[in-house]
Amino acid sequence: MTLADLLSALTWRDVVDFALLFVLAYAVLRQLKGTRALPVLILVALLAAAGFVARELEIVGVGVLLKYFLEYIIIILIVVFHQELRRLLVRVGQRLMPQSRRAAAETAVETLISSCERLAKARVGALFILEGELDVLEVCTDVGKRIDAPLVTETLVALTLPHSLNTAHDGAILIREFRIDRAGVVCPLSTRDLDPRFGTRHRGAIGVSEECDALVIALSEERGDIRVVEGGVISEPVDSAGLERQIYAWIDRPAPTVAAGAATSRADMQLDADGSELPASASTSAGSRGNG
Repeated sequence: MTLADLLSALTWRDVVDFALLFVLAYAVLRQLKGTRALPVLILVALLAAAGFVARELEIVGVGVLLKYFLEYIIIILIVVFHQELRRLLVRVGQRLMPQSRRAAAETAVETLISSCERLAKARVGALFILEGELDVLEVCTDVGKRIDAPLVTETLVALTLPHSLNTAHDGAILIREFRIDRAGVVCPLSTRDLDPRFGTRHRGAIGVSEECDALVIALSEERGDIRVVEGGVISEPVDSAGLERQIYAWIDRPAPTVAAGAATSRADMQLDADGSELPASASTSAGSRGNG
C-alpha cells in the first residue's frame, strides 16, 4: 500500500481522531515539562514504538518481551509517579474551574500574610517556598518531611517554631497547589556576593529561586523583616500590602515556556540590601539551615 492509498483511505473521523490524540499528548507533555516523569514517559513511548516495529517485522522475541513489559509498566508508573499524576489532575481541574482556583489562591494568600505577620512580630525565622510549574524538590539537597496538610496559619506557625520536638523548623516549608506539602526542606545555597546581613536562610532562598520558578518568602529572625525572592532577585523588606501584591503578581504571571534551570538566566543581576546591583555567579548545592 502506497502513501497515496493511505491518504485516500482517510476519513474525517480519522483526522479528528488524530487531532484529538495530538492535543491530548501535547497537553500531557506540557504539564509534565520540567518534572522527573517526562523522561520516563518519553522512554515508554519509544519502547511502544519499538514494540510496534518489532511486530510489523515479525521479530517475535523482542515483540513479546516488549508487549508484556508495556502491560505492566502502566501500573508501575502509577505507583512511582502518583504525586505527579495527582498534581496533573489538580491542574486540569483548576484550568476547567478557574473560579475555584482563584478562591483557593485568595485563601492561601490571606493565610500566608497572616502567618508572616505573626512570625515577623515574634522574630521567628522562616522560609516559605511557593512551587510553580517546575519541581522544587529536584533542586533541593534534602526533601524534608512529608506533611500534606491544608494551608492554615496555625500549622505554618507550628512548623516554624523552634523546639525540641520540631526537628524540621530549620528548613523551608514547601507549599504546593496551595497546600503544605513538606517541611524541613534544605535548599541549594547561592554563592553570590551578598550583603553580610544576609545569612544562610536568605542565601538558600536565593539559591532555590535561581534553579526553578518558585516564589520564596524569607523571614529574618534577627531583624523581623519579610523579603520576597523570585528568579534570584531578593526584594527590599515588604509590609503586608507589598507581600500581597508580590504574591498575586506571581500567581497571575504568564505560564513559563522554559525548562528547569532557566530561572538562572533571569537573575543576571542581584539586588543587595541597599538596592544596588551585584553581579550574578553560579549556585551550589548545600543546606539552607541557619539564621537569616
